[in-house]
Amino acid sequence: MAQAVLHGRTVEADVVGEELLAGFDHFSLSRKRLLFDVYLAVVGAVPFAETMLRPADPGRRGGDNSVTWIEMIMLSVRIVVAHGLGRGERITDAQRERLLELLPSSGAPVWENYTAAHLLALLAVQEYAPGHQLVETGVAAVLACRNRDGGVPPMSNLDVFSTGPAGLALARAGADPALLHRMCDYLIARQMPDGGWSFGENMRHSDVDASSYAAACLAAVDPVRHRQALLRAGSYFRGIAGEDGGFPTYMAGDPSEAGMTAGAVSALAWNGSDHADLLDGAARWLLDAQRADGTFERSWSLSEANTVWRAMWALHSMPEATRTALKDRIADASEASRRFLAGAQNPDGGWGYRPGDPSDVASTCYSLLALTAMLVRPELDPVVRAGAAHLLSCRHPDGSFTARPDQVAPRPLLFDAPVFTDTWVLLALTACSGGEAR
Repeated sequence: MAQAVLHGRTVEADVVGEELLAGFDHFSLSRKRLLFDVYLAVVGAVPFAETMLRPADPGRRGGDNSVTWIEMIMLSVRIVVAHGLGRGERITDAQRERLLELLPSSGAPVWENYTAAHLLALLAVQEYAPGHQLVETGVAAVLACRNRDGGVPPMSNLDVFSTGPAGLALARAGADPALLHRMCDYLIARQMPDGGWSFGENMRHSDVDASSYAAACLAAVDPVRHRQALLRAGSYFRGIAGEDGGFPTYMAGDPSEAGMTAGAVSALAWNGSDHADLLDGAARWLLDAQRADGTFERSWSLSEANTVWRAMWALHSMPEATRTALKDRIADASEASRRFLAGAQNPDGGWGYRPGDPSDVASTCYSLLALTAMLVRPELDPVVRAGAAHLLSCRHPDGSFTARPDQVAPRPLLFDAPVFTDTWVLLALTACSGGEAR
């Protein structure tokens, strides 16, 4: 894309299918394929093609929390492609009006803090209404969120999502209670009407990932003080749980995902008696979802160890009744994951995204968290000791750490959120030093 914009170069090879999405095993594959092909066509790297002109998938479902960005993205794609092919007459007045209705519907300046969707919608509106005020205000919103280096972030606001795991890490490390209460007050003030949380401020849509970390933070800091917020969160998780026992990312009825299911379990574990049925179903779903090698689908991370950690945290946080009923299965799952992590450890003591990849800080943290979540005693386990030593060796002279990017959106594209490096390191070092392991 950059070469096309800067130098007018075209792409002959199938870089989307053979490179970008190679090995991408997710239910959104066909939609991502179309989206990235259109990105390349917009900048002139590849020609527009009739195969790109698919009917827009409205994706609208009942309720105030319906995820509309898929609808907006697919509608924008259809409009951009139709005009790119010189077939603007294929777009109906109703579709044009719908996009003009969707674009200003978010409370965030950049639509739902999702810059890629926002930009694609602006490109579409510009095709049939170039002088529309939404184009001018929309471009101004993108320019306003530029970073100091001149670049534009893929997500214009991640404050809510960042606060959940950061608060959890600080709580486990024994931070000042006054600080923790301020962080929790921030989260409670941004709890959505459905009881969940969004990843950024001023958004319409909650998601299981942000909600899981926010609720886990509140429970870790003070479940009594935050009881009402946690009860509302419990209602949210109950409402979005799948019939198969798992949890999706955004909408009830979407395919369940291992990372989301594990996160929901970890968030509900504080009140296992009220959610015993949900937790039991989720535990069984996770156990069924584990692969023979001890891993799970990677979901929102490129690191195998991320979902292993979240699954092990979840399985070992179950109420006693579930842990007793599934004792042998949980033990077998833990052993499979432990074997995988032991075999994937690099000679330097760290872990990479996948076995054989160079060690990186985030994957090393996830791996250490997974092992300690299985109640492995750090002082007695050579794998954990070597991993902790490697992690400490990555510390910069000023005490900071740097990790390869691991946040993924739109999947499987990486973006860098440096605050998460500090969060994962603090969680891992706390667990390895004998602090709260889960």
